[in-house]
Amino acid sequence: MTPEELYRYDVNGYLLIENAIEPDYLDGLNERLDIWEEKALQDFRALPQTANPEVRYDDILNQEPSLLPLVVNPKVLPYIDEMVSRPRLKSTWLTFKWNGGRTTFHSNHTPSVTHDFYHFNGRIHHNLFQVFYAMRDIGPGEGGLKVIPGSHKANYPPPPDETLEDMHVEIPMKAGSVLLFTHDMRHGSLNTSDKVRRTIIFTYCPGVIANSFGGDTLYQRLFEEAPEGSWMKYLLRQPHGFLEVYPKPEGRVYTEG
Repeated sequence: MTPEELYRYDVNGYLLIENAIEPDYLDGLNERLDIWEEKALQDFRALPQTANPEVRYDDILNQEPSLLPLVVNPKVLPYIDEMVSRPRLKSTWLTFKWNGGRTTFHSNHTPSVTHDFYHFNGRIHHNLFQVFYAMRDIGPGEGGLKVIPGSHKANYPPPPDETLEDMHVEIPMKAGSVLLFTHDMRHGSLNTSDKVRRTIIFTYCPGVIANSFGGDTLYQRLFEEAPEGSWMKYLLRQPHGFLEVYPKPEGRVYTEG
């Protein structure tokens, strides 16, 4: 990371990178996601009328092979290696939000939990690092992430969210861009448009942290298929406390696989 990127990220809690997905790959992904959106629309119509107008598919990586290169996206991997200690992939999901679809404001951060280090010994650390891809342009009001910059360092618990609306910053994104942010920063979203918001989210964590769902073997099939000595294999390894189950690739050469 450049000194400017480090400063901006440290102060704000997020960094927007455009053109994170190559155009041809982005077109191919969206062709696949068109099929998923048709399924999502059917699933959405089956929901009660009072349900949040959103459909989310967890563990999308094991269901959609075309997403696998994003695990080791060379535009993102250097940031993961820089800011996550002994990183591994924790969770993946695909979301579609229609008009009114919302994610309420939330974060992991609490000033009362002393083990939630963010900066220690001259390095940024994450317990949960969010990699948030826009698969279509997301303009104002179209469900772009809203954040409270700097809230990952707050020393006091947050008051009710409706009293903090003046602090919310909405982040428009172009298709193929990625928003990197710490889950300790307060964030949420609301789609007030007639456009369907389409996003892919990958989260990375230190190797000592277990998966949220799916158990330790969540990515075992993909791990076994990955090339030996690759970043792909390293990031898909099982969690196993402080005892590593696969060696980290040497050096800082980032390539697909």
